[in-house]
Amino acid sequence: MIGRELCIPGWVREQEWESNLFHPRNCKDLGLRFQIGHHKGEDCPFVPLAHPDDFVVLDNNGIHEVDIDFCGCPGATSHVAQLLNIGWYPATSKDPRTAATLSLLRRFHTLNLQARVPAYDFYNALALLRNGSGLRKAPARLPQFMHMVREYRHLQMCKRAGRIHDPTGLAGTVLGELAVACRACPHPEVNLPEGWEDAPPEIAWIYRLLVSEDANFKMKGRDRSSRAKDPTLGPGWAYMVANDDYLEHLVRYTEKDEISHCVSFAALWSANNKRAKGLRASGVGSVSCSRHELFRPLGTGDLQKGEKYSNMDYIFFSSLIGIALLTVVASYDIACQWSRNFWARASAMPARLKLPAGLNMLFKVPKFHLPPHVKSCHGPYSFNYTKGVGRTDGEGVERNWSWLNSAARSVSVMGPGSRDDTIDDLCGFSNWRKTVDLGNSLLRKMVLAIPQAMVHSRAFHAFTNGLRGEHETELHDWDTLIREWERDPLNADINPFDYPEIEVVALEAKRRTRTTIQATELQRKRTLLLGKVSALQDIQNVYMPGLRQWIAQQDPPLPVPDNSKPETIKIFLPSSLPAADREAVCLPNLTQNEEDLRQAQAGEALRELRSNLRTRTFAHQFKRKHMGGQGMYTKSQSLQDGIEDRVRSATARYRAAWKGLLVLRGPGEWQSELRELRQEDVRGINERAMNDEEKEENRKARLLAGLTGDGSEDVDAYGEPIPLTVHFNLEAGEGRRLASWLWLMPMGNCMLVSEIRLADDYIRVEWSKARARANRWREELLLLEEEMRRTVEFCLWKAKWWEERLGLRGGVAPALEEGLEAYVREQMARERGWAATWSARWLPVRTRAALVLRDYVGDVDEELLPLEVELEEDGQEEYEFDDFNEDDD
Repeated sequence: MIGRELCIPGWVREQEWESNLFHPRNCKDLGLRFQIGHHKGEDCPFVPLAHPDDFVVLDNNGIHEVDIDFCGCPGATSHVAQLLNIGWYPATSKDPRTAATLSLLRRFHTLNLQARVPAYDFYNALALLRNGSGLRKAPARLPQFMHMVREYRHLQMCKRAGRIHDPTGLAGTVLGELAVACRACPHPEVNLPEGWEDAPPEIAWIYRLLVSEDANFKMKGRDRSSRAKDPTLGPGWAYMVANDDYLEHLVRYTEKDEISHCVSFAALWSANNKRAKGLRASGVGSVSCSRHELFRPLGTGDLQKGEKYSNMDYIFFSSLIGIALLTVVASYDIACQWSRNFWARASAMPARLKLPAGLNMLFKVPKFHLPPHVKSCHGPYSFNYTKGVGRTDGEGVERNWSWLNSAARSVSVMGPGSRDDTIDDLCGFSNWRKTVDLGNSLLRKMVLAIPQAMVHSRAFHAFTNGLRGEHETELHDWDTLIREWERDPLNADINPFDYPEIEVVALEAKRRTRTTIQATELQRKRTLLLGKVSALQDIQNVYMPGLRQWIAQQDPPLPVPDNSKPETIKIFLPSSLPAADREAVCLPNLTQNEEDLRQAQAGEALRELRSNLRTRTFAHQFKRKHMGGQGMYTKSQSLQDGIEDRVRSATARYRAAWKGLLVLRGPGEWQSELRELRQEDVRGINERAMNDEEKEENRKARLLAGLTGDGSEDVDAYGEPIPLTVHFNLEAGEGRRLASWLWLMPMGNCMLVSEIRLADDYIRVEWSKARARANRWREELLLLEEEMRRTVEFCLWKAKWWEERLGLRGGVAPALEEGLEAYVREQMARERGWAATWSARWLPVRTRAALVLRDYVGDVDEELLPLEVELEEDGQEEYEFDDFNEDDD
């Protein structure tokens, strides 16, 4: 059998009919012999006398004992080559007695990578297929199977990297060559345009490399075997760093202990080091690209004891070997500390890990990990406030862990070499799947970014326009402050995103439950209110002489007022009457008088509402910072209840005024300033409403708790629904938060000087954040466009790279030469197919993005520049912003 895979007969097991039943047999029992090295049906006239009579083959349908006749003809190939020629992979290169079909190895490899089926479980499943009853024990070949699987992994990585086409073979493999590179990241001389290094600062940021680093303490490695007995097949050829050089570096830092400040690093250090006894590796550290989450070549290594800088530095610098870019943005959950003395540690690295001179490094903390850091870290290390990173969150390496950890148990019991090879294979598979999915993932990101960029650009323009009347000068000052801070983000004295500290909060609270004294007070207030209502009704007899007659004519009759609850008595004003009846009921100009009063009432209620919402923010921040214990918590909650009462009162008065104006004026231009106040609009300047995903999660959680999914039973002490909002979220979710329209309107002149100053600080922070959001989404569009272009260019370059392998290896057998050429052409076809398919699929969305960037999304960094020129030259304070047409969105 030559040139194709020879499979073992039978689906599950071989059987022989005897004594009126089938008896289990194997191929050997049935007298079946496999002639290797000849075509089907041909016998070898030179069969060696010494041939294996205990050969075992592992196939998809079980474990088989077979008899084999190797070819002994003059000039016959080796036994190993004969086995490989029929698709059987031998367990050893010397006198093999065990083999596995390539079909079996391919199946296990796929199941292991995709479904995390361990080799131990897979092998035992084969044994069950062969002997489920346990009456006939299969030959033990687990160690041999492990050995074959490991070699198969390694050879597949080498083949896919083109090593078989290189005349130098495996010996010529360079460090990191077997890794699957991220084709959407920048690679000079591959997918970057000529002259990229001389690009002006306005666009140079799109050529940055963004990487993320983190440690994973679930990927442990037990102290099994040794590297002398279990060496790595490809040391440093893919993702895991070369162990010898790595350990040589680490021995110089055995006593270093760096974790000390910011978050609770002492507790983190303790957690990372507990239960380290009996482990060769307490975990792994790794570096991946932040934008696309692919593992970096030579960017993964074992951690011996905790997350030491000596380990993480080596892994990080190793992942940047050969980098030829100008700027790297590095994300790490302790970047605020790790960045200290970074360049001093870099200078102590081995020569092969030295970074190129002039490389600029920016350090950031992933978005989800930033809130627990101290306040001074939030501004300078936030992706939300960093120019040129788009909507990168830096958490991609964490998502890689969630995928890799499913193989942690099986990897933990491997020897050191097997562990390295397996992790290399797992990382390669992850990178490959993400490469295949680039057509979908970049498309999804662009589809999301286009409307978000428009929304946040429009929101920033609206916010700015709303501030012109009272903060025109401040706008220019804030813009100047932001530009200065962006040049020096570590300067805490000028951080435009810092809220003022609130040290003292004095609030008068209203109790939820009524005591006897409170009930008496309520009755007293009702008595006073009834007197005021009676006085108003007397005045109405003068200004609305036809009111009593109008009330008497209503059909059906209006309810009789309940004097015991004067708060329920309806007060009839001109806005309460149909427009056709007002002239007969009211004196002339009375309707206009109410309209003017309603306008004033709405403005006053709006200012009071904003003031109370600011107070609520201050109270929450004070509570979170200073309150501890049940007693203090209860008292603070009582104070916050009082604030909510005032928020509710101002909301009700505004809505009453707005409804009155709507009746008197009808829909019109006035609604652009005094808008309808919905429940989701009643939130502080740095509070955000729940998004759809959060509302859905809340609904599911309520259903699991036995409540209604719509929250209909969530009412306060007054029977009003409790709004679903997420309060004071300064980091997570910042990129999509939109300020309520309450804060886009002019503030008016009805505040104290201290309130105005405090309000200005909060407005400055929110305006700065709105500006940052608009910029980040605009950058996201530009980055995605560039990444799509780079991906296509990489595919075309890779196709040419494969084409250069044609005929590169000469002097081989014609059959092998034909196979090498076929493999190259297969790779070329796939790369060109990706380039054509993805280009066509992305064309509509790229065209739309270009139009949106041109017509709807302006660069906010440039928008305020004309203001500075006008102030200096003409002394005028005018702002020019493009308006957005709703119909064009």
